[in-house]
Amino acid sequence: MVSFGSRRGEAGAGAMPLMVVAFLSAAGLLYWLSVKAAPVGVDVVEGVPVVAETVSTRVAIDAFGADPMAQADKLIELRGLVVLSHIGPGAFFVEVPNQPGPYLARILPEVVEDGAVVEDGAVVEDGATVSLTGRVYAMSDSVADSWVAGGGITEGNRILAIFAESFFEAEEVTVTALSRPAND
Repeated sequence: MVSFGSRRGEAGAGAMPLMVVAFLSAAGLLYWLSVKAAPVGVDVVEGVPVVAETVSTRVAIDAFGADPMAQADKLIELRGLVVLSHIGPGAFFVEVPNQPGPYLARILPEVVEDGAVVEDGAVVEDGATVSLTGRVYAMSDSVADSWVAGGGITEGNRILAIFAESFFEAEEVTVTALSRPAND
């Protein structure tokens, strides 16, 4: 068998200087980055009020019903919605054209507490026509859980809420027509 000798001699001769150059280059790069990096300061401005959107845009309910999420996070007003049924003191379903079923609306807890129309624990009665001003948000399990924890809906009605893809969170509710009494 033929002996080719050690390969260490050829490979080892150039490897040590290259390794030292690589370490020195890396150390030099880190030093340069630490010198060039400037501390980031955050200016906190106190006393400047945050201007929230206060003017709502009136949206036709049939246009809203075609794609509610197109209005996501915009302050809008919907008029002429009929309340179908309640799922808690702060949430109910309304009839919206171009929707396959009832649409979920929730009234902010502070609005319910601040004297919204409350009758027998329900914010508005079934069959009433209302105008809502607020925003559209996507529904999720965590949102429904927070509603249950806050008392806006019951645990039994949570399943109804999570089937909604989105919901309307009302900052203002106006009853425009009361429900009609049932004929006896």
